[in-house]
Amino acid sequence: MTSLFDLRTIFLVGACTTALGAMAFVGLAHMYRPAAAAMHRYALALVCMTVGLTLLALRGAGLPDGLSYVGMNWLVSVGVALTADATLRLFGRAQPAWLFGAEATALALLWGWLGSDPDGVAERVLATSAIQSFAAAACVYAIRRSDAYGRQPYVRTLATFFAGYATVHVLRGVAASLGLGSAAAGVFEPSLAQVGFGLLFALSPIGLAMIVQMMLHARISGELHRRATTDELTGLHSRRHFFELSRERLRGRPAAGAVHHLLMIDLDHFKSVNDRFGHSVGDRALRHAARVLKKALKSSGVLGRYGGEEFCALIRSTSLADANRTIDELRRALEAAPMRAGAATIVLTASIGAVPVDDAESLERVLVHADHCVYQAKTEGRNRVVRFGEMLAEPAV
Repeated sequence: MTSLFDLRTIFLVGACTTALGAMAFVGLAHMYRPAAAAMHRYALALVCMTVGLTLLALRGAGLPDGLSYVGMNWLVSVGVALTADATLRLFGRAQPAWLFGAEATALALLWGWLGSDPDGVAERVLATSAIQSFAAAACVYAIRRSDAYGRQPYVRTLATFFAGYATVHVLRGVAASLGLGSAAAGVFEPSLAQVGFGLLFALSPIGLAMIVQMMLHARISGELHRRATTDELTGLHSRRHFFELSRERLRGRPAAGAVHHLLMIDLDHFKSVNDRFGHSVGDRALRHAARVLKKALKSSGVLGRYGGEEFCALIRSTSLADANRTIDELRRALEAAPMRAGAATIVLTASIGAVPVDDAESLERVLVHADHCVYQAKTEGRNRVVRFGEMLAEPAV
């Protein structure tokens, strides 16, 4: 075992990989600005661990015991505390700076008290295990409490990483309390367990960097997808994504008797809202209208923002009468939900054009007909629904 695995070499390699992890976090801070503060703390944590691992690898090579024992343990412990702080920040639970300062001071006092006496190796291992397992458990708690835990697989991977790390340190502490794994003069025996722990301890920082990197890339990808598919102001589907979803629904196998209608929903007199109250209130009104329409539509259709004060919807009904009822409910829901703007009350209404559709490839053409129906509804007095069949049935003048 000694000839195949040298612990000094393992820790030197670990110091190199940890330094690479620190550089990776510095790069991530530039790539993903919202998490820059957390990435900088991760980088600083790995710098501390790099120096600590280097001191550990050089122990017994002429370094003062106070540096290779007390200094190494303090640097690694501070690195672990910084890792916990960075993880808390990554998931929106930042701790005050004074608390971290107090932690670093307490750790310095602890390791100064434990010192470098070879007979105190068991106590130092127990302290290390307690510090590292507690910090890792705090990370697991923060991650599991976050909204992203159930939605992003790499977030769960990060929680599993910290849970495994905590478990290993608990087992190591139990072994140290039973007097297992250490030789005279505080030098660990190069047993299979010690080599395994050495590899884990040396390589876990680069593993952490890889998992966080994958998690942030997934966040970036998700953010780009959200921006491409969601209207920023209202939170509804963007126009392009609305048509993509509508085509998917129309191409799917229709239920027996299903009827689809494409709706164009145009808010009435919306320009007067902007002119009277300002564009900030106008934006609030658009968000208000989007919420009301979405709530009224429920799960019976797809709703998107077409542009300006215009919305689009694709509804599926079991019959023509059911479709008419759903469309009228949308119009009435908007009228029945006034919005407050200071002392004023704004009643929003909409002119709606409705056209039956059954072909995924004809949505743009159907939308032109829906727009004509909206124009007809506005000329007839607004706050009404005009269906394409009714408009065609009108006598020519």
